[in-house]
Amino acid sequence: MIKQYISAICRLWVGIAILGRIGLVFATPAGDPETITIGLLLDMKGSYAHIAGQGSVTAARLAIEDAGGTLLGKPVRVIFADHENEPAVAARIAREWTDRSTVQVIADVVGSPTALAVQEVIRNRDVVAFYNGVMTPALTGKACAANGIHWMYDGYAFNQVIGGELTRLGARRWFLVVVDNQFGRDVQQSLTTVIQKNGGTVVGSITHARGEEHLFGKLRVAAQSGAEVIGLVNAGTDLIASVRQAYDLLGVSRGKIMLAAVATTLSDVHVMQPQLAQGLKLTHAFYWNRDEESRIWSRRFYERSGSMPTDLQAGVYSALTHYFKAVSAAGTVESRAVVSKMREIPIRDPIVGKGILRPDGRMVHDVLLLQVRKPGEIAVAWDYLRILETIPGETAFRPLAEGGCPLVAR
Repeated sequence: MIKQYISAICRLWVGIAILGRIGLVFATPAGDPETITIGLLLDMKGSYAHIAGQGSVTAARLAIEDAGGTLLGKPVRVIFADHENEPAVAARIAREWTDRSTVQVIADVVGSPTALAVQEVIRNRDVVAFYNGVMTPALTGKACAANGIHWMYDGYAFNQVIGGELTRLGARRWFLVVVDNQFGRDVQQSLTTVIQKNGGTVVGSITHARGEEHLFGKLRVAAQSGAEVIGLVNAGTDLIASVRQAYDLLGVSRGKIMLAAVATTLSDVHVMQPQLAQGLKLTHAFYWNRDEESRIWSRRFYERSGSMPTDLQAGVYSALTHYFKAVSAAGTVESRAVVSKMREIPIRDPIVGKGILRPDGRMVHDVLLLQVRKPGEIAVAWDYLRILETIPGETAFRPLAEGGCPLVAR
């Protein structure tokens, strides 16, 4: 049922694209020196389409509008392409765009494997790349690049918040359900370290294939382990399936076993339905109902898209808005000059509030620990989450000296 439901949503979005509401780029035109072009590398039909996809295009267009539609006297446009969650496809498109000078900026690039592939393409090219829906901290570690910026998601920070805070609050026995890919393995290792460092223990783990439909048997193993927390180390449709099927476990539905997810978005909760996700603990970089500024911007987004933004989609707006300010200040789109200005100019917007850009490419911002509300607690549409804590960025993110980025002075 879940797979069919998500497939239906994705077919609807693809249909909209075909009808011309959005302009999916299949060809890669040569660069126009009289135009500044933003290239979005997205998942438009797969596991992450509902958390980035068309919504990221909407966010980019809002950023362009708010910048006045022009930069340095040139019109700004956005194009986008589906990377199909394939690193080779993402790298090929990024290479074509940059070799032909089609784009000055690449943004979104949801997915850790695809982001790492794109990072290798862009590191010696004159382009700035922003990564939003990417958990691996390797982008600001050994794989860092002078023109690669990790803007929103971050596995290290999210693990510090979800693993560290919950363990310190008394949830000490964990069992991890892990997607069997590089993202899953990296996050499992990092989360285990955080749990143990804060006095907890991981009593066991089990893996599943990406896209595996029937997860109840593996969730039952987790529930029978004696764990107080089942940590879900997966994302997208895998996460949705895990949460919905876990509700059939009495320990979960009666609140005796806590569910905690390391990589979620508001759209995930919307598809799960709060009835089945109530009590789920999660971390976000942004929540639409955080304050008045975030509400005003999110309602604009809702008017265009019919849904409230995920933190990935909001991050596209935030990253591009700061990029536009830096281009104006630098008087050029040359990537190194722009990145230098991005570090000088304070980051202030309705999405991250306040942030700083470090030399390793990590944008440091506050991280939220949240919980899915019970259905009876939801008084406003899309207000599915309650903020439990706001963790300062300097506490959540990996210290600059510990990342191993070659760009950081030792």
